[in-house]
Amino acid sequence: VMGVLLLNSYGRYVARRRAIEGGLIALGTLLAGMTVAGPLSRALQRVDAPLVDLSAVTSLIAVVIAMSFVAGIAYGIVAISSQTQLQEDLPQEVRGRVFGVLNMLVSVGSFLPIIIVGPISDLAGTTAVILVVAAAVFVSGVVSIIRRGPLAPAEEQATAEMMVPGTAVDPIGVAMRTDDDQHRPTPKDPGAPGGFGA
Repeated sequence: VMGVLLLNSYGRYVARRRAIEGGLIALGTLLAGMTVAGPLSRALQRVDAPLVDLSAVTSLIAVVIAMSFVAGIAYGIVAISSQTQLQEDLPQEVRGRVFGVLNMLVSVGSFLPIIIVGPISDLAGTTAVILVVAAAVFVSGVVSIIRRGPLAPAEEQATAEMMVPGTAVDPIGVAMRTDDDQHRPTPKDPGAPGGFGA
């Protein structure tokens, strides 16, 4: 939700490709950071705060939750921006088929790691597995920046905001909308059959 709100508010200032690449780099960094959450939490607990007891916000669970929250924002930015880019690039006649196949692959892709990663974690350890995944995500963002080079003029105009041309959308305002504009019938074209001119 926070990723959606950030894209709605500030997405117009960021090229969509840069949002995807930056989100991948941030996500990889935060995943790698989770592997050192324990030592980081212990180091933070040793810091003496003169007026406030920081033990609640420096516990291991608090550090992991904070990292997960920011990683979720990065993931949301990557997912929304890349799906928007895919929808814009695909011809309309094949869009449904491509997204159907994509959803099937996402379902399979989220099921297989559950089976594969368990035995690998038993052999290599969970820290090593998380570091490998973090490195893969991080490297994919860096490779995209290096291989694709500077933004083309069309890419600079394709910003990361939502798919509403020219305006940012307030999702809470849309959800709480009380007027009945969307339920009012549109007047027919006077020249069309059944219209005012018929």
